[in-house]
Amino acid sequence: MAQFIQVCEEGNDDIIEIPSEDDGTLLATTLAAQFPTACGLKYKAETGAYRGIRLADGVLYPPDGLWGNHQYVAVFPKTDQNKRKGEDGFGENPAAKLKRVSDAANKNKCSDLIVLGLPWKSTEDDLKSYFSQFGELLLVQVKRDTRTGQSKGFGFIRFGNVESQVKCMSQRHMIDGRWCDVTIPNSKEGQNQ
Repeated sequence: MAQFIQVCEEGNDDIIEIPSEDDGTLLATTLAAQFPTACGLKYKAETGAYRGIRLADGVLYPPDGLWGNHQYVAVFPKTDQNKRKGEDGFGENPAAKLKRVSDAANKNKCSDLIVLGLPWKSTEDDLKSYFSQFGELLLVQVKRDTRTGQSKGFGFIRFGNVESQVKCMSQRHMIDGRWCDVTIPNSKEGQNQ
């Protein structure tokens, strides 16, 4: 039997009633339609502690078989500030890239950016002349093979201010006839910045 489940983003926010499925479950997609990026629900039990709602295969199951009159709170993925050690909350999709960009902008701290897909002939001077259109560069480096001295096809840059970094990361780049991508590297150091 379908019922409406009272859900809010935080404990004191406006409540939205979300319909359950006929079998009493709630699809994670239905929750995400009202609360984008929500990954689950929790509610305050009689003990005063929060209890999480079981999620399996994209389906949220009601506690004790009934949703009852609880007010549920949408749960969202952890951000960099409260991420547990060793978790990697971001895949390589555009939404994750924008999330990392906005997180970096919120911290007002520039990080090293990796430039992928560089032509083999590109030099540090080529990168400097191209990327200086976005703002002051503090670091420009093309990675090379130690034996041959040939470019490995990628490099690193760092801007002097966050606005330049965000502007640069929001687009693809044509460098010496090749499309190149600029992103924050996936490394322990990059995640801590």
